Amino acid sequence: MSVTRLWIAFLLLSAVVAPIAAQDQSQNPSDSRAALLVAERDKKATETTPPQRGRVERALYRYDQENGALPFIFQTWHGLQLASGGFPAGAGTGFGTRYTHDLGSVRPAADPDRANRVELDALAAYSTRSYWRAAVAVNFYHVAGAPVDVSLRAQRYEYPQEDFFGFGQDSLEENRTNYLLRSTEAGAAARWKIADLLEVAGGFSYLNPTIGTGTDSRFPSTEEVFNPATIPGYQQQPDFLRGDASVALDWLDNPLHPHGGGRYGVQFSDYRDQDLDAFSFHRVAIDLQQYVPIPDRYRTIALHARANFTDARSGQEVPFYFQPTLGGAQALRGFREFRFQDRNSLLLTGEYRWEAWWALDGAVFVDAGTVAAERRDLSLRNLDVSYGVGVRVHSNSAFVARLDLAFSREGFIPLLRFEHVF
Repeated sequence: MSVTRLWIAFLLLSAVVAPIAAQDQSQNPSDSRAALLVAERDKKATETTPPQRGRVERALYRYDQENGALPFIFQTWHGLQLASGGFPAGAGTGFGTRYTHDLGSVRPAADPDRANRVELDALAAYSTRSYWRAAVAVNFYHVAGAPVDVSLRAQRYEYPQEDFFGFGQDSLEENRTNYLLRSTEAGAAARWKIADLLEVAGGFSYLNPTIGTGTDSRFPSTEEVFNPATIPGYQQQPDFLRGDASVALDWLDNPLHPHGGGRYGVQFSDYRDQDLDAFSFHRVAIDLQQYVPIPDRYRTIALHARANFTDARSGQEVPFYFQPTLGGAQALRGFREFRFQDRNSLLLTGEYRWEAWWALDGAVFVDAGTVAAERRDLSLRNLDVSYGVGVRVHSNSAFVARLDLAFSREGFIPLLRFEHVF
């Protein structure tokens, strides 16, 4: 029998049985009494006082209300809040203050979705390893009532102990060195949400990088181990004008703590040497994220692929401090930050996540990645692999923190972070 015939038979049977069942119910007092009891019970349930949240649940609920930007210990008070500074791994513990203020409202939280909302965002932070950063931005939301956001921003930072191991997948762990990176940056960016799934963005920045001697006494400074002449951009650092353009398809069910959907994005960046005519290049970054929920949605398979390709203009080079890297808390977690570096990179990540408790997820993961000077040399046969287990703390709708225990051929690294790996 075909599906169509089965469906017609089901409709005919329903038309015959429903009136008979209704008649039986009206003629049977016990059935009517049972229905009344069910109705009374449902009514009582609606009048019952809802259960009270415990202390942990109340804290995480408040975290939900604060949009999950940082752990709930970093709460806003009259526009002020604690901030970690956004330093790279290896900076030590960061301490800072962020100030945000809605310039068009006495109350910062009043009507955040209104047209032409303007927000001031300022940050100052310092770390135990003498990293520091100061930044300010003015953000314009829903410009002219359209789904367009514009940001004007500037920052100055100094990272005095950035790691460098050499170039390529064959670089050696024992060649770990460090250098100082200082920069002043200013620019503007815009994002346009064209449709529910599609967004485009673009912007420009002026960059003023400076390289110096590293201050980490545990390891030599980079110029003491490597010949500076063989490291592009180590001896001379011009100013750069950078232009960015990107497009992304985004259908994540919850950007703050996704369980399903995906985000596929491509960004093109063009760096123009303003002084030496020696270091102009462009970069293409491809980032693919996919979340596959297992039917009950308490378990998720999270997949991530990322590739970076850089090409220098004829006769020019890509400065080493702008080259893609692998290693650290966000990429190839079993290796140290900046462990592998070259002009092109490929990263593949898979995680299996399951709910161990309503506010705690367990995870097992595998990362694989490689770098190469030439794009054609990126090979799946030359991948370094790291793996491990972890836990993720979250509220009902937002990510809070994660602890990953990562392993690789170079040992074991514990990672405590306050942002998703992807």
